[in-house]
Amino acid sequence: MTYEDLIKELCDVIKESEHNAISIYENLESMDSIISDLNIPLHQSKKIQGLISSSFGLLQHQDLHRQKIERVVNYVCERNNIDSSQYNIASSAKNISANESSDIVSDDELEELIKSMQNTN
Repeated sequence: MTYEDLIKELCDVIKESEHNAISIYENLESMDSIISDLNIPLHQSKKIQGLISSSFGLLQHQDLHRQKIERVVNYVCERNNIDSSQYNIASSAKNISANESSDIVSDDELEELIKSMQNTN
């Protein structure tokens, strides 16, 4: 598998993820609106709204994973002199905090991820 093939596959995942996230978000917004119009007991309404809120949190967590994939794509493009503009993805977000976070992938982790992908083919 070439780097270009790898990037295309990852970009396909990113685009599908973005499309699904938009649909999920819109569905949850609609459900929340419908629930507020229903005549159901307050405790049940609060429970359902709590589940919807939890789903929004999961959606946000999924978005962090999508951003990690974008970072891998941008890293591979940068390291291999591949024009990333042809894949129509955002540039990688920069961490402006000095605090370490487990959600940040180091360059070493990116290299290991790429090597492991190459070894599976």
